[in-house]
Amino acid sequence: MNDNNCVCCGRDTSFGGGLFVNRLSADADYESYFEGKKVFDDGEYRSGYLCSECSMLECDRCDELITLDEDITASEVLGYDNADHFTDGAYRVHEKCLTKNERKLYERVLEVDCLGSIFANKDRDKPPFF
Repeated sequence: MNDNNCVCCGRDTSFGGGLFVNRLSADADYESYFEGKKVFDDGEYRSGYLCSECSMLECDRCDELITLDEDITASEVLGYDNADHFTDGAYRVHEKCLTKNERKLYERVLEVDCLGSIFANKDRDKPPFF
């Protein structure tokens, strides 16, 4: 395997190949499939990159894929010590999938983050309720 191949789908992630942007350094040894065909066997170690398409995560509410770093977690909205999931059991969602109340809380978190740390570091994992 070429070091520029995606460790999940096996496609070329080198410059000019179309998958260079947003690739991540990665290694893997798990079984993987691409377009219904087995690409790698379980235990077959490879190192190289993970392409942006393979790094997408599934939204727990709409089952669509979320682009890397575009996901919103219950911990981010409700506070790291207060929630490991939203009230419906979802953990990782699109911004468009937030409820009205969750959106209000999330906008407040973003506002606090944009203003700098309003809370002392020891209080950083508490939700931004005043």
